[in-house]
Amino acid sequence: MQNDRISMHQAICMIILFLFGSSVLLGMGIGTGGNTWIAVMTAAILGGILALIYARLIRLFPEQNFYDIAQLVFGKLIGKIITVLMMWYAIHLASLVLRNFSEFINIVTLEETPQIVIMIAILGVTGYMVVSGIETFARWVMFAIIFVVMVFLFTVVLSIKDVEISRLLPMLTYDLSTIGSTTLKLFIFPFAETVLFLTLADSIKKKDNPYKIYLYGIFLGTLLLAGTFLRNLIILGHPMLEKSYFPAYMATRILNIAEIFSRIEVTIFYNFLLAGITKISICLFASIKGAEKLFNTSKNWKMVCFISLIVLLLSRFQFKNFFEMLSFIDIYQYYAVFFQIIIPLFVWIGAEIKFYKNNRASIQ
Repeated sequence: MQNDRISMHQAICMIILFLFGSSVLLGMGIGTGGNTWIAVMTAAILGGILALIYARLIRLFPEQNFYDIAQLVFGKLIGKIITVLMMWYAIHLASLVLRNFSEFINIVTLEETPQIVIMIAILGVTGYMVVSGIETFARWVMFAIIFVVMVFLFTVVLSIKDVEISRLLPMLTYDLSTIGSTTLKLFIFPFAETVLFLTLADSIKKKDNPYKIYLYGIFLGTLLLAGTFLRNLIILGHPMLEKSYFPAYMATRILNIAEIFSRIEVTIFYNFLLAGITKISICLFASIKGAEKLFNTSKNWKMVCFISLIVLLLSRFQFKNFFEMLSFIDIYQYYAVFFQIIIPLFVWIGAEIKFYKNNRASIQ
């Protein structure tokens, strides 16, 4: 793949939309009611600390992606093993997000449409994004985030007349173990998933500050996530929020303008779709860059089609139904730790040692 470059603002917007993706679609921390803001902020702080390690890797090896760094630090054999593992994670995460959004579309709008058709349509769009290249994709993201933020602000303004502040209460009523469990889920899903941006690090310009990219992206993404949750909570209330499979969609269904314009949830539908396409596309970029490194080849449409086919099959057959998909979140929070934390920490420690040895040798 040619070394296309993206700007710092484009990279930040990618992180914001990536965080906004399926975490808002499926709801965030609804088991802790008005205390969810504590879990969101704590998870964001933990995500920011982890992001400092990711940014440090980029700073140590500028204009190199995660797969390049792994091979530079540990050699070809261990580097290729790490590449295969991270490729698998990117493919699996793409399949999970694809299933999340296909289930959503199938349930709320296209009940009679076979789910496989919806999946193929989404993969057709994301595949085209990947074939077009990271620069084209980054420009598209800049358009998408403007639409997402405008719709969010629009729904917040419309919800003012339906606001009941009492729905935020009571606060600080849950024990620490419950809040801690919610924090862990939010930290793993979605904050720690930003590990996949390391695979796109070769597209970041050397002069751009990776710390600013990660921290600004997480900060602004957290504001959008927290704002969305608070909007849903003050409109629906905690009992209704817990009973909703897609709380953001349900909250906007009751909004209207002077009892004339309704069906505002259509805008939320497109918000979700744009965020989902962004997240799946980034996962595909990550997996295809790994395939390039593994097989020493360059990106082509055949490779994109092959990996998209793997994602499609995995997404279609890994769960029997919607409820099985939801229950997998409890497993995912432990399964993903290996890819999000353990492998990056292993590579980071190796990178620091190599960097220290190289500096010492150059001084001598």
